[in-house]
Amino acid sequence: MLARRSASTLTILVALLAFVSIGFPDAVLGVAWPSIRSTFGLSRETLGAVLFASGTGYFASGLVSGRAIEALGLGRLLVLSTAMASVGLFGYAIAPVFLVVLGMALLIGLSSGAVDAGLNFYAAENFSTRVMNLLHAFFGFGAMIGPFIMAAVISGNVSWRWGYAIVGTVVLLMAIAFLLTRAIWSVRHRDDPNGTVREPSAPVAVIVRMPLVWLQVLTFFFVTGVEFTAGSWGYTLLVERLGIDAGPAGVWVGLYWGAMATGRLLLGSFSRRLGDARLVRFSSWGMLLGALLLTRDSAQLAIAGLIVLGLCEGPMFPTLMSLTPARLGTNVAMHAIGFQVSAAVLSGAVLPTIAGLLSARMGLGAIGWTVTAGVLVVIGLVLLLQQRADAPVTAPTMPAESHA
Repeated sequence: MLARRSASTLTILVALLAFVSIGFPDAVLGVAWPSIRSTFGLSRETLGAVLFASGTGYFASGLVSGRAIEALGLGRLLVLSTAMASVGLFGYAIAPVFLVVLGMALLIGLSSGAVDAGLNFYAAENFSTRVMNLLHAFFGFGAMIGPFIMAAVISGNVSWRWGYAIVGTVVLLMAIAFLLTRAIWSVRHRDDPNGTVREPSAPVAVIVRMPLVWLQVLTFFFVTGVEFTAGSWGYTLLVERLGIDAGPAGVWVGLYWGAMATGRLLLGSFSRRLGDARLVRFSSWGMLLGALLLTRDSAQLAIAGLIVLGLCEGPMFPTLMSLTPARLGTNVAMHAIGFQVSAAVLSGAVLPTIAGLLSARMGLGAIGWTVTAGVLVVIGLVLLLQQRADAPVTAPTMPAESHA
């Protein structure tokens, strides 16, 4: 019992550090980009090429992460993927031409997507919803720390390359931590501490024909899309539509992301008392309140809307992730969680782009209404999932020949 508890504590600590490291790369890029652009003589919009390369890798790795876990085992996958991410970050630091930067962005996306999907699958199977929310809060801390590191490097009149070298070193240390702890990353369901042997994962061909899987994927698509739309356009909304000064507007948008981490820590702690499904439903209605406040012409109401939206969004992604094995079955969740991560990455580009196109035609007020429409879709999907999924799941069985 004591040995098992120690192993569990160690696993949680390593997982917390891992989620911090996942938050580094993309957040660092935003601060480093003006310097990278200057080094290679690029236009401002070339950033889209870097994000596309990284997003493509992230999306692809999420789709195949279930097969990778089966082939390598989760421990080996975490070691390999984190090492690949550190190679990509060091590649940024020594890149002689911009084409190398694009290649490293693709590599970082591939590796980060695998780590993200793998850790989310492990946490959904082994940790409580409260711990899952804590893990994702630490992702937010990583997203804050990374830019601080790069900003400190650049403000010290040191090349941006050293910032990537520092972040690459941190991620390399994470790979070493995974290597030293690889034996503890066997999947044991949180309701099955004895680690009973389970069925192999269901075939992908079966999984993609399951309506519940697509309901889950769509829910993640819209939850994350709303999150990134508000985060991407909040600053523009406050400054250009509501007349708030640039400095305070930046602070309020930063507090939006901070509110999300706070929501994971505070609201996530109520999961045991409320139940996971009820927490998701409660949070989705809170998101609607925040989104409606964003549609108002008042700066104070819009700021309140950002904070309320961030707080209520916070526990949505991790709690839905925790519900995945219960709703779909463990042998489906191994692949479905990867699909959900891929959908989240895709929506982070699609919904903010739609909001931008609508605002160009209809004015910046369209941003708040786009967020509101996205939240209404989330509420509908949440209610449909609770109606159809929150019952005992009979997971699909493997074809007879697959057991041979």
